[in-house]
Amino acid sequence: MSTDDLVTTKLRDRYLDALIRRDPDTTISVIEDAIRQGLSPVSILVSIIGKSQIRVGEMWHTGDINIAQEHLATQMTLDVMDQMRQRYHATTKWGIKAVVTCVEGNFHYVGSRMIADLLLVDGWDVEFLGADTPTHDLVEFVRQGHPELVALSVSMKEDLSTVEQIITQLRRLPDAPRILLGGYGVTDSDQVEGLGPDGFAIDAYSAIQEARRLGGLSKDPLSLNEYLIVMGSRVQDLRKRRSWNQEQLAQASSLDRTYISAVENGKQNLTIGVVLKLAEALEVPIGQLLSD
Repeated sequence: MSTDDLVTTKLRDRYLDALIRRDPDTTISVIEDAIRQGLSPVSILVSIIGKSQIRVGEMWHTGDINIAQEHLATQMTLDVMDQMRQRYHATTKWGIKAVVTCVEGNFHYVGSRMIADLLLVDGWDVEFLGADTPTHDLVEFVRQGHPELVALSVSMKEDLSTVEQIITQLRRLPDAPRILLGGYGVTDSDQVEGLGPDGFAIDAYSAIQEARRLGGLSKDPLSLNEYLIVMGSRVQDLRKRRSWNQEQLAQASSLDRTYISAVENGKQNLTIGVVLKLAEALEVPIGQLLSD
């Protein structure tokens, strides 16, 4: 593990520990330490805050914490993210507007808030609508505001019919925006293709990449290390959507659990054969792991 990776891991462990101990002052202190050590806002949001919040959700699911503790941890994270928004300002303003929202019925908005914040840092003008936005009101809001991009978050497969209605109605607008779809309710490209969005994001990294593509913004190619982090994040996300632990994915893909851990942490360079094994085990097209 490199020095940078070790620093990030230690900060993430401290942040998660503060969430579980119900210690908001320490969560802020951890982020201040991360900033002093030169971590980018993307790294802080995704690798420290985002992964810690995912772990909180897992702990609630397994009964290690109750729903009240999960709610407090989520609110503490939202408070930290509020402070980060006040600190960071985009160095470049693109003059492109994005509306980010959860679809009607989706009350889990931390992930979409994170996407909105990453877009703000990237130089977008962002209007974040939060959780459970009624379809009619969303379409009217977009009609009046003329955003170039609408990013929709869906947490349950049962909400996909609502997504289809939103996309259909947005397409009818005279100045229709590009539409980006993501969240735990969408898991494969075939499913997404039938709904008709312009882009699909499986994680925070790919959401920003897709937003830039849909907005017509240039982006330098990812470095190998960045690409491995993106791929590892996708593997981890797909595994958790199946409610598997690392050992279960290792068995399904005929790989070692420590190898899976290295992949998910962006520490393992992959052969095409390994990527194929992972894609088959996760039942996704290999392109879903490889595409940038």
